[in-house]
Amino acid sequence: MQAFYESQSVFLCGIYKQYKSIETATILLCFSRNIHLQIIRQREKDLNFNVSLENFTKNLNVINKLPEKITSIVQITSIPKETVRRKIKNLADAGFLTKDKKNKGFHWSLPEDRREAFFVNINQETKNLSVFISKIVNDLNIKLNSKIIEDEICSQFSFYWYHYLSCQLEWLKWWQSKLKDNDLLLIALQAVMPTLQYIDKNLSDVNFNNLFKNIGKVKKNCTNCSVNPSSVSDITGIPRATCIRKLEKLVNLGFLTREEETKRYSVNQSTDARTKNILSRDNVNFTLNTFSEYIAIILNSLIHNKL
Repeated sequence: MQAFYESQSVFLCGIYKQYKSIETATILLCFSRNIHLQIIRQREKDLNFNVSLENFTKNLNVINKLPEKITSIVQITSIPKETVRRKIKNLADAGFLTKDKKNKGFHWSLPEDRREAFFVNINQETKNLSVFISKIVNDLNIKLNSKIIEDEICSQFSFYWYHYLSCQLEWLKWWQSKLKDNDLLLIALQAVMPTLQYIDKNLSDVNFNNLFKNIGKVKKNCTNCSVNPSSVSDITGIPRATCIRKLEKLVNLGFLTREEETKRYSVNQSTDARTKNILSRDNVNFTLNTFSEYIAIILNSLIHNKL
């Protein structure tokens, strides 16, 4: 969990800083995933079709960009229809989406002046994902380091990225239905990570069944398992005032407690309160199942291509 939450934090911080909203980024991910699907479908015609990151710009000019409609984005994300409509308009105005007048939908765009930033972000996300996957393969005694994994992802970029975005969208949809605000999810990750890091370093024999109990033992022993609004804002890019408001919402949801003297927030030690809305068994189970399916796809492909 510690490695996974760190990886997800990097991913969510990255997309928040680009688009100033997890909701906006989630909507754009739907269109991006569609592009990658159209690229890998070119292999139905040509098994040797190059789906690498290096060839991505060229592939954009080759594929038939199928439009997505507002109703399909609502179904994929669980974001309210009027919010989707408003954010799609904003994304189109900013040049991230292009309207398909014939089919009354939109498709993803990569304007010339945004290409450099796009590839910088993709390279960062690829490195982040490679480090996370390398930790898993190390635990499984598979001899693949993060550089080998990164090179493999870049060489088969659209294949890996289609599955990656599919997994992320499924996970974000789950939390959207639970919290109605996935910026809140990003802040919750910052609050729980110090606790998980402490557990990972100091407690042995931690498994799914005793994890919830062990989290409740941390506070009295851990002197650095709390966060403040300023540090959360610095990491995530979310304005400090917004962080304060959303940290207080997490207190109201029972996930966090606020220390009056220090004004810092830490994971609630009451299991019933902590697991009621966020760190529940259902939520953790869903995360495990969703990302395990994705990781299985990655590992099967890596083993096939590299071992």
